[in-house]
Amino acid sequence: MSRHVLVVDDTELNRKLAAAILRRYGWRTDEASGGQEALDMLTADDSYQLVLLDIKMPGMSGEEVCQAIRANPCTATLPLIAYTAHALEDEVESFLVLGFNAVLIKPISLESLEAAIAKAMAVPAGLS
Repeated sequence: MSRHVLVVDDTELNRKLAAAILRRYGWRTDEASGGQEALDMLTADDSYQLVLLDIKMPGMSGEEVCQAIRANPCTATLPLIAYTAHALEDEVESFLVLGFNAVLIKPISLESLEAAIAKAMAVPAGLS
């Protein structure tokens, strides 16, 4: 059975790119264009093993979605990767303190995505 990931980003191109890379390595992907949609999907389907979550989105920010995920006992331990263009060291640290397991800086590469997944899921590097 393939691993299941939810890719959340308000920019369609970013979602499609991340999802395409993940699918290439055997992940089953779903996409959400915003925070509330992502929370609804996580509530409706408990098979997700990872969430790739954009930080800057209209409506609910990635930080707010992270807090909602961590506050729900059903999703509290779900591995979360902050997916952002914000690369300053103090910003990265604040995402980790907030409850993200790893931070992935845009634009992504196969190597950076592998490293973020390995960190978030605490498994050896490798997407499959």
